[in-house]
Amino acid sequence: MKVAVLLLAVLTRAGQAAETLTAFLPSPVTSAHGQTSQVEFATPLMELESGSLAHHLPAAMKNFRFAEPVWVIGYKTTILDAKGHTPPENFLCHTFLADQHVTQHSDVELKGIYSDAFTPEVRLPDGFGILFQPTDPVHWMPMFNNRGDAPTRVSMKVSLTVIRAKHITKPLRPLYGSLRSVQVPHLFFVPPGHDVRTIRFQLPFAASIHFLGTHLHPYGTSMELTNVTRNELIWRGRRTAGPESPMEVFSSATGYAVRPGDTLEMKSTYDNPSKDPIDAMAGLFFLYSRP
Repeated sequence: MKVAVLLLAVLTRAGQAAETLTAFLPSPVTSAHGQTSQVEFATPLMELESGSLAHHLPAAMKNFRFAEPVWVIGYKTTILDAKGHTPPENFLCHTFLADQHVTQHSDVELKGIYSDAFTPEVRLPDGFGILFQPTDPVHWMPMFNNRGDAPTRVSMKVSLTVIRAKHITKPLRPLYGSLRSVQVPHLFFVPPGHDVRTIRFQLPFAASIHFLGTHLHPYGTSMELTNVTRNELIWRGRRTAGPESPMEVFSSATGYAVRPGDTLEMKSTYDNPSKDPIDAMAGLFFLYSRP
């Protein structure tokens, strides 16, 4: 397999200008907090070589700013083939949209949202959003997988559900994000059989977790987050069916409160039915509010 997992700082095109997004389309989504709009953009058709994993192409990245303050409340990614149709294979690895480049490092706070092959659409809990100001730089980073035996050409389309600040009728609470992975570099290979990996860490601030989304590859079966300090299982997310089915997410308006000094443990589980090692990633994307 050809692996392309690199820090974004290396892959960023020098001098890439930030576009200003001004097109707000009507949205079918309704919200008690105000009129919603959609913001859409896409990559060009990208050439994916056979066996490309976690493949990031500089031409696919997008740097932009919003023309006015907006609250992002939803995020959806779609893969399209050269004819504009959804292919039967899933070429999406994962994506991040944030106010900074998301690197292999994990101890950073960001304003952003994510998607992956098994969670291609994210809707935030009611009453919450991610606020982007016109002064905030926004970076979109898509990554692709091609596990097939032949090269292919695909594009990735994004649809953001937003509430423009001028359309807010009921206050929203801001959410902030952080990424944690069971290991760095994020890409690893699972031997045949049952594989469990854990990592412990602390969040350096008090927070209430309102959304958890997983990033797994095929044959990843579950992710768990435990508060070791309090001996509490915060959440266990599983697949809704087989190895290609969607992953569950944690979404709560009430949230789970984390105190400074609490030690958290993240555990990933894979079950590899083949006789060969398979590619894997295992991480959680946190969205939380501050006290």
